[in-house]
Amino acid sequence: MTSAGANPTVTTAPRERGWRWLVLALVAGTAVSSVALWPASLALLAVVVRLALPVHPFSWLVLAGVAGCAVAGWARGGSFVSAALAVLVLCMVLWRAAGFTAVSTTALFPFSIGWVLLVAATFGWLSVASGNRAFLGRALAAVLIAGTLTLLVLAFRSDGGSSGVAQMSQVFDQELDRRRGVALAQWDERRAAPSWTAMDVRFPSVVRSADAVARWMETVPTPTVLVPALLLIESLAALAMAWALWHRLARFRLGPPLSPLSEFRFNDQLVWGLVAGATLVLLPTLSAWRGVGVNLLLLFGALYALRGVGVLLWWLPDRWAWLPLLLLLVCIPLLGPVQVLATVAVLAFGVGLGDTWRDFRRTARPLRPDVRP
Repeated sequence: MTSAGANPTVTTAPRERGWRWLVLALVAGTAVSSVALWPASLALLAVVVRLALPVHPFSWLVLAGVAGCAVAGWARGGSFVSAALAVLVLCMVLWRAAGFTAVSTTALFPFSIGWVLLVAATFGWLSVASGNRAFLGRALAAVLIAGTLTLLVLAFRSDGGSSGVAQMSQVFDQELDRRRGVALAQWDERRAAPSWTAMDVRFPSVVRSADAVARWMETVPTPTVLVPALLLIESLAALAMAWALWHRLARFRLGPPLSPLSEFRFNDQLVWGLVAGATLVLLPTLSAWRGVGVNLLLLFGALYALRGVGVLLWWLPDRWAWLPLLLLLVCIPLLGPVQVLATVAVLAFGVGLGDTWRDFRRTARPLRPDVRP
């Protein structure tokens, strides 16, 4: 990679190379953004997507991240045209969404717009102020600052004797229940189709497993308490995609490029986030803070799970890296999305947390020199 030049303010570099994984991520982002168009056969997986992404569509956050990068690049001496174009595209998309009845009439729509703009502004400002620091630090700081500002605004807002936090929690609870209801209604259509009856004859175990997952999804509580962590995780994923996309489309570099997922790691001191979350959850005297602890566990647990995925990919040669994706595509319809995703998450988290002390990739290099050059 080309390093920074003599001028620390204006930095140009050749465009990033390697579109394979970015294109795959963009396809996945487009798919989850268009979850309403999924066929009924994928309705159970759609339930997971609808509940795991508080801000919908996901593409709004990606466009917001690109706009933040473009404005930061302009502020540091880059192209004004790129910044103006990125901001214009974001405004046009949000304006069009405001006129789309099915989206703009939901109670969560104003919050989603505000969050998207706040994340874009915070990330852009930190990209200007933080120089050439790595992406993860500035992105994590951006979403935490945005989350803190949002909580402060809601805390000082009250209506009818109810705090803004309680009102927003109720809005999320109603919206997530609505999303789940829509997806499960699609699943009922799937079950009523003749093709499902034929599958019941040929693969009764698959049908029973799917019905059991559907019944569980109907009764499981709405994960409203997890919304803060889910919102931060979704925003981090969107900013990472925006960062990678910006550095492939523009020559102005805001910082070091994203490392391959197989090399993903971060400061080991973040393990204290897990420790704090576990302490708040397990100690009875801190039961009032249990919701905060659960969100800390989910946020930092997701980071360590991603680190574990990086370790697992490190052990695989590049030519076999597609095998895990194929295995997931086969197992999800057979075993159900909840069981498969939960198993993968637990395995990846355990490997990622163990990597904090063991540093698997350092010891794997001499044993498997063919894995990475």
